[in-house]
Amino acid sequence: MNKSLVFKILTLFFILTGIIFPAHSFVEQEVYKTHLRWSVSTDKTSVIVENKNNLLTLKTLNSALFNKLAEDIAKINLNKKYFRGVEYIAAKDGGANQIKVSLKDESIELFSFYKDKEKRYVLDFWINKDLVVTKKAAVKKKVIPKVAPIKKTVKKKKARSKKLEEKITKSMGVVDPEKILSSNGHKGYRDFRYGASSIWDYPAFIPPLDKTINLSIKGPDYLYQIKDREFAEGDKKEAHVQLAINFYNQKKWGLMTRSIDLYESHYGKDKNKILFDFMKATSMIKNTIKETIKPDMGKPTPIVNKDGEVIGMDEPVNASNKAIFASAINILQGIVDRSSDYELRRACFQYILQYNIDQGDYIQAMETAKELYVAATEQFDDEMIVRSSRVILYSLANLKQVKKMKEFLSNKAVIRVLPAQEGDAYIGYVNLKNNELDQVIAQYRTNKKSYTKPVHPAILYNTAEAYFRKAQYKNAIELYDRFTADYSYTDVAGFAFLRTALSYDLLDKDPKKTLTLYETAINRAVNPLARMEAKIRYVGLRVARKNVLGASDVETISFLDATTVEKKKIDQKTRKLLWQVRLRTLINQGKYNDALAYLSSIPLDTMKNIDKRTFNGDGAEIVLGLIKTAYLNEDYAKSVKVWEVFKEKYIKQVAKSAYLHFIVSDSFLKLGLLKSYTASYKALEGLNSKQMRTFPRWVKIHKDISIDDYIIELRLAEAYVTKNWTQLNKVLDQNKARKNVNYNYYKGLVSYHLKNYDKSVSYFENLLIKPNLKNILSPTESLTMLTTYAESLYQLNDHKRFRKNANALVADLRRTSTDKYKKAIERIEYLTIESLSSERSVNYNVLSQRTSEFLKEYEKTNYKNRVKYLNGLALINTSEVDLGKKVLEELINNNETPEYIKGLARSELSTLALKNKQL
Repeated sequence: MNKSLVFKILTLFFILTGIIFPAHSFVEQEVYKTHLRWSVSTDKTSVIVENKNNLLTLKTLNSALFNKLAEDIAKINLNKKYFRGVEYIAAKDGGANQIKVSLKDESIELFSFYKDKEKRYVLDFWINKDLVVTKKAAVKKKVIPKVAPIKKTVKKKKARSKKLEEKITKSMGVVDPEKILSSNGHKGYRDFRYGASSIWDYPAFIPPLDKTINLSIKGPDYLYQIKDREFAEGDKKEAHVQLAINFYNQKKWGLMTRSIDLYESHYGKDKNKILFDFMKATSMIKNTIKETIKPDMGKPTPIVNKDGEVIGMDEPVNASNKAIFASAINILQGIVDRSSDYELRRACFQYILQYNIDQGDYIQAMETAKELYVAATEQFDDEMIVRSSRVILYSLANLKQVKKMKEFLSNKAVIRVLPAQEGDAYIGYVNLKNNELDQVIAQYRTNKKSYTKPVHPAILYNTAEAYFRKAQYKNAIELYDRFTADYSYTDVAGFAFLRTALSYDLLDKDPKKTLTLYETAINRAVNPLARMEAKIRYVGLRVARKNVLGASDVETISFLDATTVEKKKIDQKTRKLLWQVRLRTLINQGKYNDALAYLSSIPLDTMKNIDKRTFNGDGAEIVLGLIKTAYLNEDYAKSVKVWEVFKEKYIKQVAKSAYLHFIVSDSFLKLGLLKSYTASYKALEGLNSKQMRTFPRWVKIHKDISIDDYIIELRLAEAYVTKNWTQLNKVLDQNKARKNVNYNYYKGLVSYHLKNYDKSVSYFENLLIKPNLKNILSPTESLTMLTTYAESLYQLNDHKRFRKNANALVADLRRTSTDKYKKAIERIEYLTIESLSSERSVNYNVLSQRTSEFLKEYEKTNYKNRVKYLNGLALINTSEVDLGKKVLEELINNNETPEYIKGLARSELSTLALKNKQL
């Protein structure tokens, strides 16, 4: 078996997994002319593939994956040319699930490899009898003489011992709590509360009111054209009027005004006064607008306060132009009041109405619409009846006058010209604006069968929003989908797309599907505010909530950088959401220092208490992350320093954490600050389990136990630090029945220090076989346990067993690449060398190799002289006599070599000399 595969499972017994698998085949069989292939779709680290003695073994710790693999393999028609059978072994006591596939015989060769891009193992089975027979013959010649004597002794006992030993070896390793706990969470993600968790009500969608005319580029003349006059030759009065009209048509406003003034000075203010007023109003308006460039004058910009409420309107038009425009509107109003020309009045009404709507003056708009409604009714002008009715409803809706709206909609003339859906749309809008959610939903449910498609956009959107606010997300999704299917071009469609994604998120749907919906909202939102919020929520799910981040996930944090347009439109609620998600992306990346710096820049003092508490909760977890990181790195001074600096600002503002109090207390103990330790210990004793922090829990804790168990752990640690073995044994015996106390760990340490090495080995092996997943050892504790285990095992003089476990342990320690493990590796490798030299039949070739490698790697080791002596001894016994003599002589001539080593070297050289003389 590949050596790397052996050690990949050394720490797997500690891993907690929560992977959910999609519904597809994990194992597929393909039959070729030359061979047979199995494709196993899974992550490389989730399954271990072993092939030994005609037995293919698939091992996994994940029960869900095991069940799926077993199901798929059971469906495969096993080819008897290649296979004899399959055995499925479910895990017991924290072990690995196994699928054992028996190959037909030695003629079957397996070639396996992993395709990273496709994320699947490829297992190719070939028939090659000649090659296998050759190998079999070669093995028989070498192995049989050595193995034969062993078979006669204790066969059953040896088999059990080997199996137990294998289990212990595979369980061995230095545990990293961060890696152990990294995969927890539903589908690989934390719940909704850990991402962009702030939700607010969207404004009700008022039924769109068509714009009759764009006042920023069009004047009243667009609605009413003045005709040329018909007059007899010599009629100077009519000729004068025509002259004014000519100047009007040529947009020579100054000459037109002078002509009108001259006319009125000669003939007085007669029936043409109304016509001249229209011409003057048009000229005034034309002087304030630019017909070739569209300014922002058409619709005022709302002024929004910090709570998101509109408190006024801001118009980017200078004061003088506004005044001129308003004066012109007053002139048009006078024409409406005095003129009997319906066509002229109709044009003035429309222009005044649009002006009132653009200014947000709904009271005046409603009054003007009423006048137009009366005039249009007299003239049987259905177009203006519809227009005026809609403006009346629009104005009443903005004024929240539901009762008057219903009265107006009961008018027979209105019923005749307006679709029924339009009235429901306005009533639904006002009800939603007043937060009368049940009424909005009831109205829709009552009338939905009578609605013809496509249903009015305001009905769909506002009912969907009502469902969303009532947390009836499935109903909301249905209506939002219908809205976006028919009205994706509207400004609010972006919010509908966003609400659909958010509903999926709150329903805890498949995160991949939810992310796709957020992407749709980003790509299809016309409104920059909706697009910005969608980007924030996308990052909140993909980065802040994901347990294990990849490079592609981290890259999406750039979505939080708003574009120029988005910066202008962003409101306070969205900005607060942006702060929250940016902070949480830093926390989830483990960038606690950056997160703390960013949190200090957020204006918490100006927030409501509920929002402030949310940020303080994240702040407390940031501090916990800093303290835990320092604690696991044995930087206990930093742990207590961070605690003292930030406990008042963040930690005491939210619910307490027993784990935090434990590691702070233990840090004080490790530093020897017994007074502070005692105070912190008493604070932990005083905690109430009902007051413990359950949210947020950003930082994975490696000891998830009760307050009482934390207290016992501290008592054990205190006795161990002070080397009070009697007290340590006493506390252990008192709490032997408690499941979450590290009984085997401390019993093993006590036994070692009391020189009961056999018991020490036994306790440590119990811990290795069945670790406590609620009370995981820290890296330092794990290292202490493993090195003490190695020392105890060495003392038992079972050299073969010691070297097997020591080699596995050293390999695992080397993979950690941590400087603090170097001394432990050096010690274990030295003991391995001593073990090799203590055998009755020493393998000097191996001893020569190991001592040479040791001296090369550890040039300044304290064991240098002893290892050098053994190296010289090994060289002499491997036909490298001259080189061996040289090594021993160097030891004798070195002043720093201890006398007992020199004595051993001289003795060996003397023995060598005697042998040479006898020869």
